[in-house]
This record gives sequence, structure tokens and C-alpha cells, in this order.
Amino acid sequence: MNNLPNNNDTVILELDRPRELRLGHKALKRFSSMTGCSMEKMESAVNNYETMSTLIYVMLSQEDKELTPERVDDLLDDVPIGEIVGKCSQAITAAFVGPGEPAVEAGSQEKAEGPPTSPGTGETASALQLPLESPFVNGNV
Repeated sequence: MNNLPNNNDTVILELDRPRELRLGHKALKRFSSMTGCSMEKMESAVNNYETMSTLIYVMLSQEDKELTPERVDDLLDDVPIGEIVGKCSQAITAAFVGPGEPAVEAGSQEKAEGPPTSPGTGETASALQLPLESPFVNGNV
């Protein structure tokens, strides 16, 4: 079982108010268009701060259409970087693992059992190298 609250694919980031980070179809499409980042490289998105900032902007702007990249940067200035990276990693994991599916343990080389998590690819969560392997997840920085 994943460790997301309420077993859903939304992660809450406390900024000026609780904000929802959700990486759904529209957000993935917009992020990919803005950055050229493929789904295969999503894990590395949190390793590049500019790319991660764009990803957070895309997720937040779904809920609040008035947000700009600059406003998101201003909001993020008041949050510890480790928390930002951790929440972003959780949102990526939630998007690819999905609610109710087991998360792949960090460092695990085994394939996840069950149906593919990325329709049409035939790959499971572990084959996609989810961001659970990031050193920033769970405070391992």
C-alpha cells in the first residue's frame, strides 16, 4: 500500500495555504511541452531545480489559474528545499504508482507485480525507475 494520505494521487504542499500537487494527464502534457522532459526522465526532474520548479508551477496552476511561475517561486521561497523536493517526488510517485498500488521500495531491483502502470508501455513501476530512489525522499539528503 502506498503512503499517500487518503490513498489518492494528490500531495498537499503548505504554502500561503494548503496547495494540491497532482500530476495528471494535463499537467504531464503541459510539463513535457514546457520542458521537453520525457516521462522516462521524470525522476531526474527533481534533480534539476529549474525543471522541478516548472513541474511544481504546472501542478499548482491546475488548481489556481491566476498563478504565474514568478508567484510560485515567491511561494516556494518560504519552504525548506528538502520539503519541496520531497513533496515533488511524492507527486511524481503518486502519478506513476497510482492510488492503492504498492510503491516500489528504494533500491529494489525486482519488477512490481500486477498490471503495467504506464498503459501501452508494458513496463511496471520499477521498470520506470520511480523517484522513490531519489536521495531526497524520506530525508536521506
